[in-house]
Amino acid sequence: MTTFQLQMAPVLLAIAHVVLGIVILILAKVLKTWLSPYRMDEELTAKDNPAFGLALAGYYLAVVIIFLGSARAQSAPLDEGAMGMARALGLDLAWAVAGIVALAFSRRLMDRMLVARACQSEQITRERNVAAGAVECGVYVSAGVVLAGALREPGGSVWTAMVFFLLSQVVLLLFGRVYQAVAGYDVSREIRGGNVAAGVPFMLTLIAISLLMFKATSGEFLGWGINLSYFAFDAIAGFLLLLALRRLVDAALLPSARIAEEIVRDRNLNVGMIEGVLAAGVAAIILVLF
Repeated sequence: MTTFQLQMAPVLLAIAHVVLGIVILILAKVLKTWLSPYRMDEELTAKDNPAFGLALAGYYLAVVIIFLGSARAQSAPLDEGAMGMARALGLDLAWAVAGIVALAFSRRLMDRMLVARACQSEQITRERNVAAGAVECGVYVSAGVVLAGALREPGGSVWTAMVFFLLSQVVLLLFGRVYQAVAGYDVSREIRGGNVAAGVPFMLTLIAISLLMFKATSGEFLGWGINLSYFAFDAIAGFLLLLALRRLVDAALLPSARIAEEIVRDRNLNVGMIEGVLAAGVAAIILVLF
């Protein structure tokens, strides 16, 4: 390749990635129609279902996160010309499709197991429950984040990405249940009752946990024993630190609010949003600085 071609290759690759990203979003809609129980166009337009719209927004955001994780993880051999770029783009496409299938798996796993005595799909379609839509939005985004983390592992493979994604799903489920136990109110009942002030902080807490999982899954793959021990330590220590720092931040930034009372009795969405954003903010601090 000439010097000019080498200089232009990164620009052309960036443009190709943008085009591929749009194609993947279109493909994501087609695959979701096949892999989910929803009639997308009917829920969005005929029924004007805001709960479904919120869940779908989380799905598309998760697809973008997975695509970006794949694109950042795979280095394109620019010195190999068009064929090298084509192979890199094809690999990104394959990872994105696999990620979309993984999102469908995550939704099915969390649908009946995350919130007790509630089927999220039924809550979203039959009840138009925006609180349930917020939870499903959080499920999608958190799944996208942990899969992007698994894809960033140098030295790993399809199997390592799959194993760490599945482990992260189990951890998300367990920690999501722990959050419900320590929240100070019956999160499941409030979500089934359509309390958006309870659904939004739960959504953001799931995303916060996924940021910890991103830290636990990303990094160089050195061997199963080493990486699994790192994963366990980062997951458990990060979650405990998240709970402790969140209590401290709540006390400092919401000193006059009884959070459980504001969410359950007053259905105060303002407090719910601040509570969730603080959780995600603390998780982001842990991710970047620890």
